[in-house]
Amino acid sequence: MGFNWSFKLKGEDRIGPHNQDILSIIIGSLLGDAHAERRKFNTKNEIKKLGNTRITFHQSSENIEYLMWLWKKFSESGYSSKIKPKLTKVIGKNNKIYYSIKFHTLTFSSFNWIHTFFYPPQELLKGSKEGIKIIPQEIENYLTPLALAIWIMDDGSKSQGAGIILHTNAFSYVDVNRLSNILQSKFGLKTNLRLIKKNNQWVIYILKESMPKLNEIILPYMCPSMLRKLHFKR
Repeated sequence: MGFNWSFKLKGEDRIGPHNQDILSIIIGSLLGDAHAERRKFNTKNEIKKLGNTRITFHQSSENIEYLMWLWKKFSESGYSSKIKPKLTKVIGKNNKIYYSIKFHTLTFSSFNWIHTFFYPPQELLKGSKEGIKIIPQEIENYLTPLALAIWIMDDGSKSQGAGIILHTNAFSYVDVNRLSNILQSKFGLKTNLRLIKKNNQWVIYILKESMPKLNEIILPYMCPSMLRKLHFKR
């Protein structure tokens, strides 16, 4: 299934080819909670200074089974360390203590296109803080059923109306609207946008009537612990 990438290789020498499922998981995760990181070089060359790319997966302790499910796929495919991720204690706002777990992929020069895909390169060259993701114009070409399942597991939640909400709060209205349209045109899912007035942000609502179709598309790819996010009869 995977490739035995040498840990002794420099990131710039890891250039693929890549496992298609791994790429789908990365795309779906970047629509959700994951982030891509360019590991900067100390050089005067502005483009090379950005470095090569690794993907970081980070979940709270309640999603530990899902995070380990992801890690197993990447480690068995040779894309990350075989050392198991461990829970880390985090002190948040108001000294609230919680636990989270994360892992990174190896660094690849052939992941740089993924970083450029989601993060405006002109902003990085200005030295701005990484973390502001956009939705690429070509995202429809990469949103496979597996990528959709990962996105649902990362950012989906049940609604009281028996549909599913995709928490796309971090993206602009234009980006969220594009994603909503793709879910309709590519997968035949009926959706609408909902405004979260408190933050003036938008989320995607997949309607109750589309649940059977959604389940048919993504159930083969779901982590067992994340089935709780779907409306279906076991």
